[in-house]
Amino acid sequence: MPVERAMSSAVDGRQRDSGAAGLVNLRDVGGLAFEDGGVTASGVLYRGDAPYPGDTRVPELESWPPACVVDLRGARERARFAYEWPVGPVVCHVPMLDAAAPDAAPTDLAAVFLRMLAVADLWAHDLIRYVGRSPGPTLVHCTAGKDRTGVAVAALLLAAGVEPSAVVADFVASEAAVASLYARWLDVGLRTPDSPPLPEKYMHAPVDAITPVIDRLMSHRGGAARWLLDTGADPGDLSCWQTRLRGMDER
Repeated sequence: MPVERAMSSAVDGRQRDSGAAGLVNLRDVGGLAFEDGGVTASGVLYRGDAPYPGDTRVPELESWPPACVVDLRGARERARFAYEWPVGPVVCHVPMLDAAAPDAAPTDLAAVFLRMLAVADLWAHDLIRYVGRSPGPTLVHCTAGKDRTGVAVAALLLAAGVEPSAVVADFVASEAAVASLYARWLDVGLRTPDSPPLPEKYMHAPVDAITPVIDRLMSHRGGAARWLLDTGADPGDLSCWQTRLRGMDER
């Protein structure tokens, strides 16, 4: 969908929506197939866009608010529209795009994503530590919930043994939220109708953006799990994460 059409649809959708403000690209990654059988447990990992001051909608998820929030945004993004979580969630910051040096002007989403992988030694250890040690449901989010979140979640899912095709399907599901994300950014004042957040080529969730990420992780000697360990992830944290996603955590 071209930016102009998406923006128009977003504005129209905002005018029709009388519901409370809240996340629009949020979902539980439960129910995804593992390569060796079975599916990922629900209520373990949520992925989504950023919360903003004034949000009042309570998501229809197994448990909310989450026990742990992993915010992948940079410090300036977080400060501009600071959201105060209610008492309960432990909020952790893992600025993925800062580490990926976005000022290098990558040519497309796939290039942005691969750049994130190239500097994984700056974020993988913290990501695995937070999701592995979380005492309950964990929300991983960035601004839109599709790019930084997409790469982080793909690495987490593949390292736990999820089918690559299921990882692709989970990533492209964010495409349905593009218009709603526009509307939300207009509502909170993050953008204006004549100031799209990103060039058109960055505003979608295509298969060809996440496929190189999956290929890179799966082609690593030992697979995605070994890749995370080689970038600095703690073996114990990774094992805890794999156990949690399979619904076998007895804590």
